[in-house]
Amino acid sequence: MNIAKAYLSNDKDMIKFQYGDKIIRFRGPYSLEKFTSVKEWDNGYLVVMAKYQHNKDPEEEYID
Repeated sequence: MNIAKAYLSNDKDMIKFQYGDKIIRFRGPYSLEKFTSVKEWDNGYLVVMAKYQHNKDPEEEYID
């Protein structure tokens, strides 16, 4: 079985989601430092944990 992988990353205020040969880029908050984990990918949205400059702990976020 060949399983496709998706990638989620950020560079400053730009977020990049890549799945196969498809890439989506969009602007994110300036205070986003990094994504720490992907909790769920279902029904067209992602549930992720994100680390922001203003909070020492990661926060749950929704991307759709």
